Parts: sequence; structure tokens; C-alpha cells
Amino acid sequence: MSQEQLFIGAAGTHLLEADGKKRQKKRPHTDIPTQIDCNHCCWRTDQYYCSLPDEVLGDLQARKITRTYSKGTILYLEGELAEGIFILCSGRVKLSAYSENGRSLILRIAEPGQLLGVSAVAVGIPYEATAEVITDCQVNFVKANDFLIFLDSHSTAALKAIRELSLTYRRANSQACSLGLSSTVSDKLAKLLIEWYDRSGANGSGAHIPMSHTHEEIAEMIGTTRETITRILKIFRLQELIAIEKAELFIPDRKRLATVIGTRPGRR
Repeated sequence: MSQEQLFIGAAGTHLLEADGKKRQKKRPHTDIPTQIDCNHCCWRTDQYYCSLPDEVLGDLQARKITRTYSKGTILYLEGELAEGIFILCSGRVKLSAYSENGRSLILRIAEPGQLLGVSAVAVGIPYEATAEVITDCQVNFVKANDFLIFLDSHSTAALKAIRELSLTYRRANSQACSLGLSSTVSDKLAKLLIEWYDRSGANGSGAHIPMSHTHEEIAEMIGTTRETITRILKIFRLQELIAIEKAELFIPDRKRLATVIGTRPGRR
């Protein structure tokens, strides 16, 4: 984490300095057009919380605070008191855990419509990760008590929250198994790419996946370095296991990529 990063809490905007102290700073400005009305939002999809019935979204509308944040903004910090949940409307946010010596591990990249901080609010514990904006975004913030009342009032919203928590757990379990049981970085990367293939909904003719992650971010997902990711991706390309064109990753054959697992990079 850099010496100084923006931190956004329910109380306002601060600058987190190297010594951990906070001082007030003007709220970051972005050029994102703010979408206030959830029912008529131009970003609304049939995924996650965006797909709630109109009447349920209307109740959420009365409880939320809408803000836009720029890249590099910290929405909340690992270990901080959970003051509420964040609903990501647009952009991307990474959830990371940090070691005492500053090493980081990306737990997941949140997509529009997903909830952040739900498990901490539901149990009444501190946030378990640090949420950092990696592309300019809009979020809806709902205070912890208001969100719990909202869930108690709407079973549909509660079920969607449970479903999202279950998916988050499943991905965390998969990541833990990959990190703990894979013997090489090549294996870890191959398993991550296979996971992306499966989530893409590919029908057997290969998967075209938007390459929205940097090599640095991929490295943080599997606990390695950017240089190692660059090297192994190059090997995978030479073996024609993947192709990367502009901002798209193409995996032509899932089974063939899986054969890399358990072998040394460059050998099959």
C-alpha cells in the first residue's frame, strides 16, 4: 500500500497516512455521471442486487447514499469497524488482505451489482479485507443497522445476500485450495484461468474473456510477482494454450490447458 491513500468512511473522506492517522480531505471528484434512481439506472442488469423487484429497490433507495469515487480510493480498511455495506454500481473494486510486511493478496475483484462488507455487517465484526477502487466507480452506501432492517423486511433481498455470500465463500475456498495445494506458480495460474473459463459460460468452442486485470493484479491473486506472471503467460501463449489480443484473453481448449497442471512450465 502506498504512503498515502484515500480512505472513505461513513463519517466522510480522509487521507490515510503512513503512521495510520487520518486527516480530513476533500471528497475525490470523478467524471462519472451519477445514477441516483436505482429503478431507472442505465447500468441496471439482471445480476446481483440490480435484479431486485422495483418495490424492494424503492425501499433501498430511501436508505442509501450514492457517491462516485476515483481510482485509488480506499472504501474501507481491513480490521476497521464495519459501519455499513457498499453496493457497487459501476467500475471495479479489489478486496485485498495485507501481511505485516506489506505483501498483498487479492481475495476477489468486485463487479457492478455486487455487495461489499456484507459478512462483517451481518456478524457485527470488523471488515475482513481492504476495499480499493481500481477503476472510477459509483457505489451506494447503506448504514449497517439500516441494511439489517432492510434484509429483515424483504426476504428476496436477504436470499440474494445469502447467495452472494455463498458465491464469495466458494471462490475463497477455491483460491485457498489453489494456493495451498498447487506446487508451482504455473499450476496456480492455470487453475485461475480455468476458473475464468468456467465463469465465462463458454459452450465448448473456447472462451473469450475480457482482459480487465493487469499482470500485477493477477500476481496478487495467486501470491506471486508480476514478472513471474508475464513469463508464464508468454509460455502459455507459445504453447498455444491461450491467446491475448488487445483487451481479450482467448482460451481455446479447457482440457488442454488443464494438462499443464502438475508439469513444469514449458513442458507437456
